[in-house]
Amino acid sequence: GVEQDSVRYARANNPATTVQTSTSRVWTDANGNFTPDCELLVSTANGECGAWQTPDFGSKRPGTRYDRAIMEGWGERPWNWEFSAGVQHEIMPRVSASFGWFRRIEGNFFITDNEAFGRGDFTEFSVVAPTSDDRLPTAGQTVGGFYDQNRIVAASNVVKNASDFGKQKAHWNGVDLAVDVRLQNGLFLQGGVSTGRTMTDNCDIVDDVPELLGSQSADYCHVQTPFEAQYKALAAYTLPYGVRVSGTYQSIPGPQIAANNIYVGTVPSLGRPFTLGQTNVNLIRPGTMYGDRLNQFDLRFSKLLNVGRGRLDLSLDLYNAFNSDAILTQQNA
Repeated sequence: GVEQDSVRYARANNPATTVQTSTSRVWTDANGNFTPDCELLVSTANGECGAWQTPDFGSKRPGTRYDRAIMEGWGERPWNWEFSAGVQHEIMPRVSASFGWFRRIEGNFFITDNEAFGRGDFTEFSVVAPTSDDRLPTAGQTVGGFYDQNRIVAASNVVKNASDFGKQKAHWNGVDLAVDVRLQNGLFLQGGVSTGRTMTDNCDIVDDVPELLGSQSADYCHVQTPFEAQYKALAAYTLPYGVRVSGTYQSIPGPQIAANNIYVGTVPSLGRPFTLGQTNVNLIRPGTMYGDRLNQFDLRFSKLLNVGRGRLDLSLDLYNAFNSDAILTQQNA
């Protein structure tokens, strides 16, 4: 399949939305009065404030534009190939099982290249992970592969095809297994497991465009997640007098965990202060740590009533009946 589009690229290139409308700067509260003692409207470093990190803030110059090859070229849009195979078999009367295999391959990736920077405008550095939290698998270890820009310059971001710099890959592989049971006494059961994992690799790209790394280490440019399974089940039974009882169960993997830590000033491996005064880096390889699973039960009680020529279904739903408090989203600082 090929990515469909209507007006998204047109909107993305609208000058009204591409101008720089925000910036940030590092502030050091030297006197502890909780007030930035500097001229905030002055773009250069002054007083307790560092320089604007977006020098083009407030100007009419677009912060990001699209490569003409993407806007006008043929076969440039992102695409994916999907392959699947499945089989279903009756194990015994009213009991069947199905199995499916799936694979997705993606291509034609877009990246944002800041043409104001070249490969030599970045300095590689490493950091020592803090030891204050024993949940951190890299505690006390040296984590490298991070890059700091050597200067502050007005951005010249151009969205380009990743293939201009090398190969980028992304695959997904998964399997589904499900069982259906329909008994003569009105009991219906269904359950199954679905699992899969993702592989992404942009190592050939970030070698030429280090700004794509952001807070990630270049050592994390190849990521393959483990097989994280989802378990789901459904049961329904009709009691006498038109009373139906049903419930669902789902067990879903928890959110992926990162460990973003801020380093201020400098680190020995860099040999100079950070260009922006500080840096924020992830100390955990993506796809290696996850939060608690969500195990949730939902229940429904229904009463069927005949009303004239129709039928009325009265239902009482208990969502998350046993009050699972698994964390759904989290701060990764």
